[in-house]
Amino acid sequence: MKVKNLLVAAGLVVSSVLAVSNSAQAASFTTNYNQVAGPKSNTWLNSITQNNKTVSAFSFVNRAEIIQNDLETGTNNGAASTDKGDNVSIPLGTRKENPTGADIAEYLGNKQLNSIIDTEDFGKFNIDVFFDSVIKGDNSGLDSLFFWERGMNSDLQIQAIKEDGTYGTAFKLLRSEQAWANFKIDTTEITGSQGVGSWGVSLAQLGVTSLKGLKLSAETGFNGPDFKVVARKTTPEPGAMLGLGAVATFAFLRRRQRNNATCKAFN
Repeated sequence: MKVKNLLVAAGLVVSSVLAVSNSAQAASFTTNYNQVAGPKSNTWLNSITQNNKTVSAFSFVNRAEIIQNDLETGTNNGAASTDKGDNVSIPLGTRKENPTGADIAEYLGNKQLNSIIDTEDFGKFNIDVFFDSVIKGDNSGLDSLFFWERGMNSDLQIQAIKEDGTYGTAFKLLRSEQAWANFKIDTTEITGSQGVGSWGVSLAQLGVTSLKGLKLSAETGFNGPDFKVVARKTTPEPGAMLGLGAVATFAFLRRRQRNNATCKAFN
């Protein structure tokens, strides 16, 4: 085989390996939701089912810091803005083209799947968001982070913000890896309903065992992700709970035994 053909073949092998790797990165899950009156209305997240397990305890974004966000100046469309369905009940107020960190947190920090961050096609942003509790890895077999993207046609880059404030390795969620979330939304920014896709991400994929937040970012080639994110609230495993109960019981019995011995010594 000629050198040129060898190089081509090697390139195909590498591409195939990368394709397999990418396709295995973002997991699918089922979104259990309640859409009140069509794509423009309240669309509430009830629970998530993955690997035949259903969870409904979530941690939400409660703080956001904008590191960089292309602004709407009248000559361009800016980057990340807040957006929601035309007829939703929360958040209150109207969408904002140049949101504050508080605005970002308000639109992400709830179960309203029709309340999102809308990014213009060529806009760039870099935003740190923080959850209302620390997210820790466990042995449940479930992902810890769940994303939705209106349009199913954009990418999003994420990094873990560790408990010590440092960042993990950058991880790109690809539009080609999205799974159909089985619902549509119609927000004030667009003129018709669009399908929503989803990604599931584990802490292991981010190279961490716990995190307190995420760095979210997009570049011009990402095609403007319009997204929502929530985290699965960490709960102790049943075995861990039994272990804690056993420790507490043992400590109680030891204290009582010592108290009885002390009382006998004084009698």
